[in-house]
Amino acid sequence: FSDSRYIYEPKIDGHRLIYSQESANVKLYTRHNNECTRQYPEIANATFPHDITLDGEVACVDPQTGAVDFESVMSRFQARRSDTIRRLTETLPVTYVIFDILRYKGEDLRNRPLMERKAILAGLTLPNARFGVTPYIEGAGEALFTQMQARAMEGVVAKRKDSVYETGKRSAQWQKVINWTYADVYLSGYKKAEFGWLASVATDSGKMRPAGVIEFGASPTHKKAFYGA
Repeated sequence: FSDSRYIYEPKIDGHRLIYSQESANVKLYTRHNNECTRQYPEIANATFPHDITLDGEVACVDPQTGAVDFESVMSRFQARRSDTIRRLTETLPVTYVIFDILRYKGEDLRNRPLMERKAILAGLTLPNARFGVTPYIEGAGEALFTQMQARAMEGVVAKRKDSVYETGKRSAQWQKVINWTYADVYLSGYKKAEFGWLASVATDSGKMRPAGVIEFGASPTHKKAFYGA
């Protein structure tokens, strides 16, 4: 866990966001390739001097405490009306926290080692205060995880220094170490295209409030049983 071949980053409790700029035209995508450019004008309206593709997390961060509020960023992501988006941009501004660079000045960087990509990323001038770069440390993953626990943050990501950027699949070169917390939830729905239980919690008024999606933990046997296969 504290291994000299790895770097360790805090895991931000937002949602994955790909920032793609071509000819000064910016498009934003989730990790499932769903476009969400309209939802985040403070990110989409900011450009770099050169074409670029970045990977990171979009999050709502309390400027006083540094705490990340997942529910707030979900409110931003789910907004569709133009007037709602404008209002939320003022009341719930987001920060784009970048952890990787995939393309820059027309060059595909995905097959370069992680530390080379990090060096290029560190040399960028960010377009505005709504952009940041994920910090990392070397060789002290356990100490970082202890800090994440103390601050009730989501956890740590361990990444091999020589890893390339792999698209469309999970890689053993990047490992998430989650600071698990537990709560009683109701399963209020499910995803059809890929496995996922929709989780909700009961409010004081007796209504159900969405709490997230459970994607991991169920075995193949349990998944088959759930779908009646």
